[in-house]
Amino acid sequence: MSRPPHGPDEAQTEVQTRWASDTLISIRDIRELFGLGRTAAYELTHRPGFPEPVKLSPRCYRWWASEVLAFTADVRLRNTPSRRSREAGRTAHRPTSPDDPAPLRITGTMRVARSRKAS
Repeated sequence: MSRPPHGPDEAQTEVQTRWASDTLISIRDIRELFGLGRTAAYELTHRPGFPEPVKLSPRCYRWWASEVLAFTADVRLRNTPSRRSREAGRTAHRPTSPDDPAPLRITGTMRVARSRKAS
């Protein structure tokens, strides 16, 4: 674990080391990494837990590639079901016999249809 920098020389050395070992990526790279459109990519960058951007100019932001990749790995880890839950899900949807298929379930919310305006 790295210790926080104590002086301006140590902070500058840490930044220089990072610039030499890591790369900055643009929103275009994030879009390609996640397979998102422009709006969805910007919404992703505002999610809690997404790495903070590096502001290069008033309208130019970049993100550290290592931080974005770590965020990606964390999201995939949280969204991947365990093997046991996948197997349980498969058996729950399997019909008991070909003659007795499992009942279909309709889920979601219903809304009342609007009445037409009287002419």
